[in-house]
Amino acid sequence: MNRREWIQIAAGALAAAAADAAGTLFDPSQLDFHFHSGMEREAPIEEWLDLAVAGGRRCFLMVDHLELYRPGEHKPGRYPVSPAGRRDFLSDVERMKQRRDVLIFAGWEVYEGELDTGIEWEAMRAVEAIGWHISHLRGKRPPDGQLLIRRARQILDLQKQLPRPMILLHPFTPRIQGLRQNRDPQTLSPADYQYFHGDEQKRLIDLLGDSSLYLEINHASMSGPWTDPVLRDALVAAIRPLAEAGLQFTVGSDNHGLDSVRREYRPEVFCQACGIRPRQVNGIARELLAQRAIGGLGRAG
Repeated sequence: MNRREWIQIAAGALAAAAADAAGTLFDPSQLDFHFHSGMEREAPIEEWLDLAVAGGRRCFLMVDHLELYRPGEHKPGRYPVSPAGRRDFLSDVERMKQRRDVLIFAGWEVYEGELDTGIEWEAMRAVEAIGWHISHLRGKRPPDGQLLIRRARQILDLQKQLPRPMILLHPFTPRIQGLRQNRDPQTLSPADYQYFHGDEQKRLIDLLGDSSLYLEINHASMSGPWTDPVLRDALVAAIRPLAEAGLQFTVGSDNHGLDSVRREYRPEVFCQACGIRPRQVNGIARELLAQRAIGGLGRAG
């Protein structure tokens, strides 16, 4: 057996060990794969992370909105509005990875429309995972199963060139936001909130079954609708069949300020109601650990 074959076997063993360890390592409330930590951060990054750790979180995807680093209407924040600012942010995240009490990964949140207009390859390649911001599409048809299937296909195609774990961020609640923005809530019936129609759930399950594309359970956007029985039932109806089919999910706080980072974080409430098992929200940590074990990120594209 030659040296190359030995290296391949060793890398495979490390990846398998990391995957096993992550399979049951974290409870949902210990995972936060939508932890905003960049331009909008209201404290030094060490203190910011400490606040979340004090509440029980232990494994993070530290993200920022990619568009905040492009010149335009956004006001400057903690970093320069430039590629140098992106690098400074990721350098800070890299420092946080040295902590012994947490497991940290680096990512971007990217607006879904960039799947249509073009990808910023250099920035995308610099992170370990990418989340795609599904929007309520102000002034347009609210998101539904048809949109989610289209975005999933685009992302799966992109992953052929950019092999990274990717997440559809807050994919379900924008339908509620969009409907309520454009119509009087008193005129909406439970049927209006139905997310999937026909065989759309099955088509999405078929698309995502063996993929590295995850669906987010977003704590911030689901907490409000969850208190309304009609909206809660609509969310469960959309999500539970996907969970029962074995699709992989992430959980995230989507915090945007000191108040939200201090707020109680209990994604297991949504997971339990929707039939999502702890192993299903550990999958992305398992994949990212395996990615590290075999020597980092692919560079295709």
